[in-house]
Amino acid sequence: MIIVGFGVGMLTGLLGIGGGSVLVPAMVYLYGMNQHRAHGTSLAAISLVALFTALFYSRHGQVDWMVAGELMLGGVVGAMIGARICSLLSARRLRSYFGIFLAIVGIRMLYNAAAVFAAAGAPNIAAHALAPDQLGGGLLVVVIGVFTGILSGLFGIGGGIVMIPTLVLLFGFAQKMAQGISLAVIIPVSISGALIHSAHGNVRWSTGIWLALGGIFGGLVGARIAVIEVGELVLQGMFGLLMLVTGALMMRHRREACD
Repeated sequence: MIIVGFGVGMLTGLLGIGGGSVLVPAMVYLYGMNQHRAHGTSLAAISLVALFTALFYSRHGQVDWMVAGELMLGGVVGAMIGARICSLLSARRLRSYFGIFLAIVGIRMLYNAAAVFAAAGAPNIAAHALAPDQLGGGLLVVVIGVFTGILSGLFGIGGGIVMIPTLVLLFGFAQKMAQGISLAVIIPVSISGALIHSAHGNVRWSTGIWLALGGIFGGLVGARIAVIEVGELVLQGMFGLLMLVTGALMMRHRREACD
């Protein structure tokens, strides 16, 4: 469990996502958990991993706390909604549609990174399309937080896989800053989703603690690589590739997300 947690933590720190897309199937297939318990345990472990990695990003100036606060506001509410829906919804078709969405956005991220590289360091194509510090932009950020929170509670993911491309492509944030914001938001979103799952008996705390222990160390290693060792375009390309792979897997394995 520590080794699995370390691997997921590396992914969290490196790309700014919760890692639930890896952790949930790992618990289902390796430990024989049902989907409900795997979702809840995933969120419990992710909340601790995200805390330490977000602090690392913040110490290096890679977290915009105003935007993170707006996303948190919507995300906590959305996570509670998603966790409740999970007990009621047959999500096979929704999961397939979500996979298509991830694949399309992944292609867009890869295209954006390639275009910037071809332009020899020109700004992001969608840079500063909307200003999150203005009223309209701020309200949109809150709405995005609600949407990602619902996905977090429904699929057992931290929501970063939606937040990061939105911040990069729609608001024009740099990849590292978007990842830092995502990690900051994942903390309360994951906690709120985990508490709802725990109230329904769907968190195996003994497993979550070991996963979190390995995940914290892995997260700090991944965060150091992302913030200090790797450039923006490399990170954006890696993230786009991750979205493509995740989307393809979700479309291929049209399992019930809430069985």
